[in-house]
Amino acid sequence: MSPHEGNNVRTKYKIRVMHELEIEIKRLRVLMLQAFDDGDEINGDQYYNEIDVLAKILNSGMSKEEYAKWLDSSEHERENLHLPSEIKGAVIDAINDSNLNKEMVDEWNSYLDFDLHEKLQTYGFIGSARLNKIFAV
Repeated sequence: MSPHEGNNVRTKYKIRVMHELEIEIKRLRVLMLQAFDDGDEINGDQYYNEIDVLAKILNSGMSKEEYAKWLDSSEHERENLHLPSEIKGAVIDAINDSNLNKEMVDEWNSYLDFDLHEKLQTYGFIGSARLNKIFAV
């Protein structure tokens, strides 16, 4: 592969990642507006904060690998907490699909000896990535 072809592959990959982020931001906007319409300011604010982070990632042009490096170097230290077998599959699916939501965490909390909401503080793409640092997956 020539250097020029390698640049084309990286460019196509970044465009696809940017498109995925744009779709996620649009999805979160719908959820945020619905939360505010329903008078749920707490969830509305959480969606707003997540949109803000995703917009910063999108505008920076980071790839998923660059984002993973950033997340590893962020203020969240790896906790490696035990992941109960009853929810392990669902947690891994949420990590892989980047689709973590409040209802999932509500359900999982019954299996945990801590409040996962407090550790996450956000859901969706960012929260899914954060699960990697919370649990020993």
